[in-house]
Amino acid sequence: MQIVSSHPLLIRAVSGIVSHAKDLAVRVLPPAFSEAEAISQSDAPRLFVLDACSLHTDLGPLAGRCRASAPGSKFLALLPPRDDHHSEKIRLFTWGIDGFVELHKSWQKEMSQAIRSILKGQLWVPPEVLLAFVKQAKALLDAQLLHGRFLTAREAEILQLLMRRLTNKEISSGLGISERTVKFHVSNILGKLQLEDRRGLSPGKLGFKISASEA
Repeated sequence: MQIVSSHPLLIRAVSGIVSHAKDLAVRVLPPAFSEAEAISQSDAPRLFVLDACSLHTDLGPLAGRCRASAPGSKFLALLPPRDDHHSEKIRLFTWGIDGFVELHKSWQKEMSQAIRSILKGQLWVPPEVLLAFVKQAKALLDAQLLHGRFLTAREAEILQLLMRRLTNKEISSGLGISERTVKFHVSNILGKLQLEDRRGLSPGKLGFKISASEA
């Protein structure tokens, strides 16, 4: 696990949470104070803890660049406490962020729970965010059916992972199938959706407008 933050007190707090949670069998890498440090330290997959409060950059593309450098990594975003995070969480989720913790009064307790879940391959995402994402995927499938095409159950499963910008290798690992099989399914999906490449699967390219009303 590695925290990417320029805030010393937050780094110390997160490190303390991990060290005091004896059931968290995770090695904590030295903190990275910038994206450049995070990418240069190791190419091994890890859980990146991204601090939105001190990093003056968009966490979505940042996660994408970290994933390109360390394929198979997971991402937990630390967000400032606000009431209008719904649409932002949906947007970041489509960038492959696996969990969110808002830095409210009880964030430290939630932090350890979030880390446990993500390390187990689960998500730490509000139900309304997942629901909005599922609605986006369903809208795409419904539009596809109007053209007389359909995806298999496996293709629909892979489609949702593609919409979160996961690579073939990450999909292969997550579903327990070969990369060659994933590539075959991806080719079929893009063909059925009449898309040239997977970049066309991003919500913006598909014409989806993410709003707080999609709860």
